[in-house]
Amino acid sequence: MRILFLAHRLPYPPNKGDKIRSFWELSTLAERHEIDLFCFYDDPADKLQIPNLQQYCQSCYAEPISSLGSRIRAGWALACGRPLSKGFFRTSSMARRVAQAVRSRWYDLVFVFGSGMAQYAEPWTHLPRILDLVDVDSDKWLQYSHHKAGLASLLWKIEAARLERYEIHLVCSFSHTLVCTRAESQLLRFKIREGSIGVLENWLDLNYFDPESTMVPASIRALQPYIIFTGAMDYFPNIDAVNFFCTHVMPILRARMPSLRFVIAGRNPTIEVRRLAQNSAIHVTGSVPDIRSYLQGATAAVAPMRIARGVQNKILEALAMNLPVFASSTATAALPAEIASLVFVEDHPARLAERVLSLLENGADKMHRRPVVKRYFSHLDPSSQLHVCVSEISAVGRVRETKPIASAAAEGQGAGCAGRLGRRRAGSD
Repeated sequence: MRILFLAHRLPYPPNKGDKIRSFWELSTLAERHEIDLFCFYDDPADKLQIPNLQQYCQSCYAEPISSLGSRIRAGWALACGRPLSKGFFRTSSMARRVAQAVRSRWYDLVFVFGSGMAQYAEPWTHLPRILDLVDVDSDKWLQYSHHKAGLASLLWKIEAARLERYEIHLVCSFSHTLVCTRAESQLLRFKIREGSIGVLENWLDLNYFDPESTMVPASIRALQPYIIFTGAMDYFPNIDAVNFFCTHVMPILRARMPSLRFVIAGRNPTIEVRRLAQNSAIHVTGSVPDIRSYLQGATAAVAPMRIARGVQNKILEALAMNLPVFASSTATAALPAEIASLVFVEDHPARLAERVLSLLENGADKMHRRPVVKRYFSHLDPSSQLHVCVSEISAVGRVRETKPIASAAAEGQGAGCAGRLGRRRAGSD
């Protein structure tokens, strides 16, 4: 098949949550199909990565997107009553390029990663369209509003309401919608009783995250003993989590273990995050060439998220490296029971500190986490699920016409996956 693949960020390198999933989907589909990729990139260094996608794509159009321009468009969207995220990723040049491609290429299917890119697929209702929402972002913005005050809280509440309406419209109008967990599926189904919804869980490269093949260089050993937090450090839920841990948990840990450090490993740390390193017990790495070495050198990993939706890749990666993980109930809520049983779950800061200290002071950790994770993912087989979904959606057929229909909202419910992903009807979750 010939597939039009739309993504809000260049899927390479796969060094953060959304890019890991979109690159896996892209590379998996490229095993059997011809892919044309259209995407944005916000990091100038990512432009150098475009040649690395040539082995997966027949063609790749990657458009630079500036923070200033995106914010102006988001502001205009706010004034016009549209979701901020829709405006953030809206450019006339991308719309024109996608339209040209649809008119000149004979696509069998459109695969959209993220609600922000769905606008470019909405006009082409004659094509089967799959949307991977990943998470129910409208609920995440609502969580943001609870952790902000004043105007910021109001802004996130408005965005949550508008995005929720847009998500409902997309689920109704697209052929099939994917999310990353059963919990996300149930939340989405609670919001809307129409449309086809399926679950495609996150993939984890266990050959890559393998403690047996990972070395710890001297520069990292010099930080030991340390607890680690990993993630993009310009992302508010991660910023909130490390601030919480540094303020409420680390003082208790250091009082009992003065040599213990907290390593915050992740790209693009904000000024707020970098300031945490003024405390000698806290080390902020910024971008790192290989996160595995930091995981391998750590005593434990933490994910004290107070805001989260979907599966936290940081937890899966740490468990794959056989590392003890301490996380909040919010961070573990979407994990399958088999994986969640491997995590120490605690929300109260003092009790969290005591649980960490209990593990550290009692010596060697005997739990074998990696075999459980490996067994779970070997049975999951998400690649086969994705291939089945795409095949079944495309089998519905397409109208041999390339003229866009003005309003996707007028289109009825599309066909859904009837196979391994299953067709999700009201009450089926």
